[in-house]
Amino acid sequence: MSLESTIRAMLINGTTINLVPDARVTHGYRLQDTALPAITFEVTSDERTTVKATQRAAEIEIRSIAVEAVDALAIAAQVRSAITTGTFDGMQVKAVIFGSTVLQPAAVGEGDEAEPAEAVTTATIHYEE
Repeated sequence: MSLESTIRAMLINGTTINLVPDARVTHGYRLQDTALPAITFEVTSDERTTVKATQRAAEIEIRSIAVEAVDALAIAAQVRSAITTGTFDGMQVKAVIFGSTVLQPAAVGEGDEAEPAEAVTTATIHYEE
């Protein structure tokens, strides 16, 4: 049981995400030759929040990646519904505080110069191990 597996469990078990297959929800990176849409996520910080060693807060960043900006934003809206309180993969999530969602539009180009659109959502997850 890790925080990363908990976040992935939220994203793939959430009934609200129907635009991205489970296999395209990955931790840290997306292979450039995989089909879109996709979701990647990473934990940017993880620290204890109280004297009790089991209570922690983690900053996460979730990237909703699609060919078109409107599709990336639609996936980001579904991500906001899927990241929620409850018990996932044996870890209890007590609170979720969303930060911002920033859209990075697709870059038009040829070959490897083209980039898909990304909607980057940040959140703080308070959980107990």
